[in-house]
Amino acid sequence: MHYLLLVFICAVILIDSSESYDADLEGLVKKTPPENSGVLRNCSSDQVKSIDKCYLEMFNHNLLNVTSLPKANEDPFRMFRLDATGMCRYYSTFSRCVRDMDCLNYNTVEAIFHNELDSSYYLSQTAFLQFYCEHGSDFVFYYDCLEIIDLDELSDTVFNECSVLEVGTCNSVKITTQCERSVFLNYCGHTSAKSYCQYIKVMERMTGWGHCEYMPCINSGYSRKLFFLLIYFALELLLL
Repeated sequence: MHYLLLVFICAVILIDSSESYDADLEGLVKKTPPENSGVLRNCSSDQVKSIDKCYLEMFNHNLLNVTSLPKANEDPFRMFRLDATGMCRYYSTFSRCVRDMDCLNYNTVEAIFHNELDSSYYLSQTAFLQFYCEHGSDFVFYYDCLEIIDLDELSDTVFNECSVLEVGTCNSVKITTQCERSVFLNYCGHTSAKSYCQYIKVMERMTGWGHCEYMPCINSGYSRKLFFLLIYFALELLLL
């Protein structure tokens, strides 16, 4: 399956970005759950301003020329997602800028935007860039498995149903994570499940859910019973 990723990257290189909407990596970006804000480290006001400037520097490095951060409805990260070969160059600019600040998390972006929509968008996109650029081999397995899941109606239904009950509590995030990991494990194997967990670890450091008493991918273990229960419900939905 790795050749599919190679073909995809080649396509992004050859197709002009203005005409390559189909090559957008948006479908691979996992949306962050609501934050567990009480356990997250808060940046100082100066650090918040610095991280704001780091985002601006990353955008302007790509010649966007903005003086304030674009809103989520403008999807400013799309220009990075369309550039599979250059994406990490832009992320590297941002990563170097925030290197000495260990408080890049939901609370920080919420302090910048003061609303959930933009905060969740920026955190989701930032986590994806980090996963893509710092865990490349895991990303390949993650990408391959999502391709397999997407092509199978049952697995796709089950995977999409996993997040239905995610409401931003330790238990609901645990169930969603456990469910999605089980889909990866059962359809693609242990290596792909491990790649999914690597992505989750990146996200949970930014959202605080890794501090829950038990969290799949952070604390080992999963429930096959949950997976087969979701298979049952998915079959019921398909038969309706």
